[in-house]
Amino acid sequence: MPSFASLIESKLSAETVEVLKTAGELAVSGDHGASDAYLVGGSVRDLVLGRSPKDPDITVVGKGGRFARSLAEAVKGTIVSVSQFGTAIIDTPLGHIDVTTARSETYSQPAALPDIRPAAIEQDLQRRDFSVNAMAVSLVPQKWGTLLDPFHGFADAARKRLRILHDKSFQDDPTRILRAVRYSVRLGFSFEVATAEALERDMSYIDTLSSARLLAEIEKILLEPTRADILRRAEELGIIGAISPSLRVTETGLKAMEQFGASKTPVDELLYVACMASSMTEEEATAVIERLHPDKDWQAVMHGAATFRDLASLLESPDLLPSEVVELLERVPAPVLEFQRIAGPKTRQREHIEAYLRRHRNIRAEITGDVLAEQGVPRGPLMGKLLLELRVARLDGKVASRDQELELVRRRLPILLSREASESDNGNQRPTGAAVP
Repeated sequence: MPSFASLIESKLSAETVEVLKTAGELAVSGDHGASDAYLVGGSVRDLVLGRSPKDPDITVVGKGGRFARSLAEAVKGTIVSVSQFGTAIIDTPLGHIDVTTARSETYSQPAALPDIRPAAIEQDLQRRDFSVNAMAVSLVPQKWGTLLDPFHGFADAARKRLRILHDKSFQDDPTRILRAVRYSVRLGFSFEVATAEALERDMSYIDTLSSARLLAEIEKILLEPTRADILRRAEELGIIGAISPSLRVTETGLKAMEQFGASKTPVDELLYVACMASSMTEEEATAVIERLHPDKDWQAVMHGAATFRDLASLLESPDLLPSEVVELLERVPAPVLEFQRIAGPKTRQREHIEAYLRRHRNIRAEITGDVLAEQGVPRGPLMGKLLLELRVARLDGKVASRDQELELVRRRLPILLSREASESDNGNQRPTGAAVP
């Protein structure tokens, strides 16, 4: 077994090592609410795997909130949040540090939030999801770098296997099912036999999860570089169907997700949502939204994917004018169109989408409502009609300059005013013999 003191000092920056040593020194001083401090969880797992942990996770035996305040002051950081479970996040020049209170957890029923109590570090490790995340390394000076591994996570990491700590783990917290597939793909691990059996047996417990917790796990998957492989594996295991029978991920959607993920520029999460929603009908989109309760942007993309399915055949017409294409596609959110541009059939449909995304959606008349008002156009529905006509004329190449737009206004305004007056007169006419009030 390697020296964790050496691993810490080789895999973390000198500044981060100093922060960890400061945490250990504060713990043994006895004046800061904690009696012991450990590097824990994914931070230790990554060290075992020869990786550099991103943001250190520290667990203290004692009062984590009080300790976090002292540590934040010592390292010139700021506490940015404190959770209901006593987890504090410290923002420092080096990044975030999570500080938690060692605790035990019990579950009154499946998927319930746990009842927590302060506890020793061994009990804290016992509450964790997988053995590879149930290791701790002491940070106090007398035991600096000493590994605590009561559940043999080091051996499981060496064997590249994911193992739950007890048979009811997935029942207590079904989010662990989604985490299991996320970790297994990210780390290249397989499931230990009993863990695989429990995952299959307890899949139905996903139904007991709240929408918020389920959505949070899906969002974490979409943040992973290997998101497509995670969702592919989740589909194979039946996890996607357990979330909602209406949620399906297709190979076409997953390959598009891989293409978007390979981009060197930041990718909007909604593009990945569009990939997931690409095969949904309106009824399926509604069902998934009712299960997950996502925000309005997610909902718009899911409904938009269904909307596009309904109008896709219209885009194959050879006689569509640019303005007609715009009228069709403006109803569809851009992420859905970006997906179709990448994954849709290489037909007129794709040509229309590319032209819309690259040029047509940004075309507007040069003349504004203020200019129309100066020309004597009253503000209201009539002005809206004229602005729409000007845009259509621009899109279809009937006008190409501001002067031509003004000429179109001069021609059309009398016609529209006359039509408006006629419609008003017709609306005011009474049937013959109607009683006068």
